[in-house]
Amino acid sequence: MASKRAVVTGASSGIGAATVRLLRSHGWDVVGVARRADRLEALAAETGADVFVADVTKQADVDALRDHLAALGPIHSLVNNAGGAYGLASVEDSDPDDWSRMFDVNVIGTKRVTTALLPLLRAAIVPGSRASILMITSIAGHIAYEGGGGYTVAKHGVHVMTETLRLELVDEPVRITLVAPGMV
Repeated sequence: MASKRAVVTGASSGIGAATVRLLRSHGWDVVGVARRADRLEALAAETGADVFVADVTKQADVDALRDHLAALGPIHSLVNNAGGAYGLASVEDSDPDDWSRMFDVNVIGTKRVTTALLPLLRAAIVPGSRASILMITSIAGHIAYEGGGGYTVAKHGVHVMTETLRLELVDEPVRITLVAPGMV
């Protein structure tokens, strides 16, 4: 059986890096994607994963990622993990720019990557197989907490995007999974 390929965004640390390690340990070809080249290079040296430096908040970077992946061959799984939290102020006192940054990376970045890579995922589907999109959000997308207004709003946005994508792709062999970890 040919190796399967996964793309993991936010791969330079935390859950993203752990996901790259796990998939590689199970024989997957993996392309780790993140902004921090030095961390990606260290992860590549450790795991043998391919890496691609990109910022999911920049459409040109996402387009370059799509083109790079198209040249590599089929992709079977996308792990949308890139995200971030900025600021711990109350809703009243928080900086709207922090909210914009969180929405851009968590929601719009996830949308950009999903839109760009969905055609590549579909192209890899052969009879009897399917592709997978894994959305990593946070329990904050389900349960609010003080000082986390912007983050909870952004993570709830990804949660609802996932549910909407499931409805839109219901007749296609593309599995959409939501994972909402707690504190890690």
